[in-house]
Amino acid sequence: MISRGVVVWCVLAAAPAYAELQVLDDAALSELNGQGGVYLSGELSINKDGGVLWSTPASNTPSSWTATQRSCATVGASSPEHCGMRLAVRSEAAGGWYVLDNLKGIFSFEGLTLRPRTINSGFNGDGAGFNQDVLVFGLPNQVKFKDGSFAFGVANQGGWQNKALSVANGGDPGYQQTNIFSAKIDGSIRMQGNVLIFPKN
Repeated sequence: MISRGVVVWCVLAAAPAYAELQVLDDAALSELNGQGGVYLSGELSINKDGGVLWSTPASNTPSSWTATQRSCATVGASSPEHCGMRLAVRSEAAGGWYVLDNLKGIFSFEGLTLRPRTINSGFNGDGAGFNQDVLVFGLPNQVKFKDGSFAFGVANQGGWQNKALSVANGGDPGYQQTNIFSAKIDGSIRMQGNVLIFPKN
């Protein structure tokens, strides 16, 4: 459904600068077709200077930190490092946690598009039976990263805990986290294609 405001704007944009403005009635609007969509560009900074949950300690020795301190420097580093954002997802009520930890850096993109699309054909015949609208995210041609980093791992808790401190000091000696891999990103990634978001009742 296209709003009248959008249709009038399209008509005005196509008209000469000296054309007289005219109001379109319902009959005239019903004869017009249009296409909606959004084109996005931007730059995001994620915890570039550290997050709000932990302050950076004076040393890299976990047993000397307070409950509100954490360093995300590599083991054996000479100086501590502030930590980035942490995302945790639990797939089962009694299961462990998948964590995206120490997420920080700057990334920018140009040309991320968002538009609706009706799927009523294709998909090996399933499209005709589906016959609904979906959201289509058009991936940007290029995504640039600067000082980006993250670690992916599994943990027995969603929130990070200092296992070197006692419970009385705000720690949790039973806390466990295993990082599966970590990455640092500086540079550009080229992307192509679309991501379809299907509605679910």
